[in-house]
Amino acid sequence: MEIIQRQKYILDQLNQNQNIRISDISNQLHISRETIRKDIYTLDSQGLVHAVRGGATIPESISETRYGKRQHEEVDEKKLIAQSALSLIHAGDSIFIDYGTTAFQVAEALKHSQLKNLTITTTSSFVVSTLQFNKSIQMVVLGGSMRTSEGSLAGPITLANIHNIYADIGFFGCGGISLQAGITNHYVEEVEVSKKMMTHCRTTVVLADHTKFKKNAMYKTANINNIDVLITDASIDQKTASQFRAETTSLILAH
Repeated sequence: MEIIQRQKYILDQLNQNQNIRISDISNQLHISRETIRKDIYTLDSQGLVHAVRGGATIPESISETRYGKRQHEEVDEKKLIAQSALSLIHAGDSIFIDYGTTAFQVAEALKHSQLKNLTITTTSSFVVSTLQFNKSIQMVVLGGSMRTSEGSLAGPITLANIHNIYADIGFFGCGGISLQAGITNHYVEEVEVSKKMMTHCRTTVVLADHTKFKKNAMYKTANINNIDVLITDASIDQKTASQFRAETTSLILAH
């Protein structure tokens, strides 16, 4: 088994179980403990796992949090980001909104806006709930298997339904963002949906409050240079902001 396959297996097992033992992975893959230990140390150096004696755990900084808890984190920043996102939308646009809590704030902002004749495609039950009675918005729900803790739809049905769906602009959240790892998130099935939908949006916008720049989540969604616009809040470190300006088409600081 190649090193990339081994490391993906380790990350998948961690995502499912929150912690792993070197001996268990060694037995499952029929590979020496020393090889697995080296893989874990490599992933630890990338910030993707936390190496402990005899195994590894998910780093506290990237461990997933439940949707309800995240809705109460950096609320003001997320609302400011959503207002900046609103300035990119025009009447008559087709829009994709993913399942993240910051993206949800875009839906909330749209609900109270004067924009008309919008078509919203989403994989979020929360976005559907907040916009379903707005007469100026046509809703397209991609369908699929729901992760109830996130209100998110993903899986083969979702991917198949994207095939003939395109949008003028798409808004994507993230679990972490860095120049090295790119845009990352916690759930592999949702990441696959985001990857495909990004290729179906004329303009791809990533929404990330300043705390996301200190984290790497488990699965990569995109490189920084694959997105068109990055919106964050004014609390981002200025050195970090300068570095990202050099890598993406447009960096917007929400005030």
